[in-house]
Amino acid sequence: MKLTNDAFGHQMGDQLLKAVAHLLKENCRADDIIARMGGDEFCILLPKTDEEETKRIIKRIVEKASKVNLESVIVSLAIGYAIKDDSNRSIRSVMLQADNNMYKDKLKQGKIMRNKTIETVLKNINNKYDAEQIHTERVSQYCQEIGKELGFDDEKIENLKTAGVLHDIGKIMIPPELLNKPGKLTNEEYEIIKKHPETSYQILKSVDEYAGLAENVLYHHERMDGKGYPEGLKGDEIPINARIIAVADAYEAMTANRPYHKPMSKQEALEELERCSGTQFDPKIVKAFVQRMKDNNE
Repeated sequence: MKLTNDAFGHQMGDQLLKAVAHLLKENCRADDIIARMGGDEFCILLPKTDEEETKRIIKRIVEKASKVNLESVIVSLAIGYAIKDDSNRSIRSVMLQADNNMYKDKLKQGKIMRNKTIETVLKNINNKYDAEQIHTERVSQYCQEIGKELGFDDEKIENLKTAGVLHDIGKIMIPPELLNKPGKLTNEEYEIIKKHPETSYQILKSVDEYAGLAENVLYHHERMDGKGYPEGLKGDEIPINARIIAVADAYEAMTANRPYHKPMSKQEALEELERCSGTQFDPKIVKAFVQRMKDNNE
């Protein structure tokens, strides 16, 4: 639920909870008791129900959940159950067993579902902003080229590749009319745009597989002179991967055809990177990128 709230907002999280509550009510029996335990956890009491019937009810709920489409948000459920088949057994011990089984199920399917949520977020951004998929693919490629020029090993280059794809994932919270606005942004609109690195950070921090990349995307709009955002870091305070993304991101933006500007030539964009070297961008990274582009005849 935290990932959904971070990626799509708390309003969507509330809608998801309501959808799950409705789903449980529709697929349980009249005598079953459904209660929300707090947060994103629900408890269902199934009176006079053996294990086979319990499994049938769970299967029905899971199948119905897989068909729910809430603005492309995936409904995933981790379910655990326990049977009170001994009159001497306390309700508390049954609840604890069910809770433990639920966490086992959550661990088993958690990674798959979190990755699907990330994929859904990226798909939604691409639908909102036509140029985004091309932008992230190119930024990812440029990041890899810089990493190779700097002599990074395969693992570090793979991290750069992924960070390049995910660096703007926080744009999911920006209204489409701002992302696609043909004219200059107002100060208020620009402040909204500037929030996307922090949203990206929150989303990636929620997913174990990407948590190590969170700071890379958080700081990719920082500047060497300390005049960037969100924290005004400068120089080596900025993680090197964030400095690499900054160069790749700027070059792609300058050479792309956007609603608010015509594309620069590749040579003009490289010259602009060199002009801003030392103030906005890391000189070492600019030098590596320019050299790589020349070697590749681009």
